[in-house]
Amino acid sequence: MNKPLADDNQQNESSLVLFLAGDAPRSRRAHRNLSAALAATCPDLAPVHEIDLLREPQQAIDFGIFATPALLHIDAEGNRRLLYGDLSDEGRLTDFISVL
Repeated sequence: MNKPLADDNQQNESSLVLFLAGDAPRSRRAHRNLSAALAATCPDLAPVHEIDLLREPQQAIDFGIFATPALLHIDAEGNRRLLYGDLSDEGRLTDFISVL
């Protein structure tokens, strides 16, 4: 589930980024829940970019993330949406990824 983020020359693509805190239980659950939801609803979607904030803490500042796990969607126009938590609320997760 890892792909590079779209750079400034690829603004026609949207990006999905999962921010994690190492191998913490909530991070593992978020990864597992997102993988299952995407497999069920968006099997052709490009892989999700994952950022481990324990390894790259500056990314939390750069993206404005204040808690993990966090799922960030950046659409083709640069609009951002965030979903915090381990993504176990299937309804909220389904709503969040329904625009992909």
